[in-house]
Parts: sequence; C-alpha cells; structure tokens
Amino acid sequence: MAAQILVIEDDQHLRAEILDFLVRRRNIVRSCRTLGEAEQALAEMEPDVVVSDIHLPDGDGATFCMTHAHLHPRAKWILMSGNQDLVRQGNQLKSIAEMPAFAVVDKPVPLRLLDRFIQSATPRAA
Repeated sequence: MAAQILVIEDDQHLRAEILDFLVRRRNIVRSCRTLGEAEQALAEMEPDVVVSDIHLPDGDGATFCMTHAHLHPRAKWILMSGNQDLVRQGNQLKSIAEMPAFAVVDKPVPLRLLDRFIQSATPRAA
C-alpha cells in the first residue's frame, strides 16, 4: 500500500531530491514550497506522513505542525532543519503535553532514515 506523503520544503533542489526518492518507492507524494501551499494541500488530501522544513518563507513548520496535526490525527510528522538551534527548539517542543507526536531531524535528512520513518508510520497491507 502506497503512503500518501506531503513534503513542505522551500529549497527546490532538496524538495526535488526528496520527491524523487519517495516516488521511486511508489509513494503518493505532493510537494509544497510554502505553508500556504501546504494548507491548501491538507484541505485536499489526508496524508499518512508530513515532512516539513521548520524554517519556511511564510512561517514556522513546527507551529504549522501544532496547528494542523489535530486535524489530521492519522498523519505522522517529521520536522527538519539545517539550523541546529531550530532542531534543538523542535526537540524541546516534544515535551509539551498537548503537542502531537513528531520527529525532528537535521537537514539534509538522510533519505534512508526518511524511508524507515515512513515505513514505521504507515501500516502495509499484508
């Protein structure tokens, strides 16, 4: 069973690399450059996984996760950043009780790690 994945990344090359990797693994992937585009995508799909940069041109991916995760309770979230301070802040958010479960990783995210996260987050049909 293919996973439905939303990728939110403003860096064109990294977004294309992640998209290509996930599509080659037969996932259904929608990619966005901004949180505004992602909000529209979430209105049109029910993702299994959301992969989001933390620092985006129109806002903060961690705040976006907090705001939208309860609307998509089935989705698992992975936040990524190349800024160590943002990764540290993202990890600190995990201790807040009302926060949804999510993972925070350094960018560029190792694609094999991303693949394992998606496999563990999406039940496969037997």
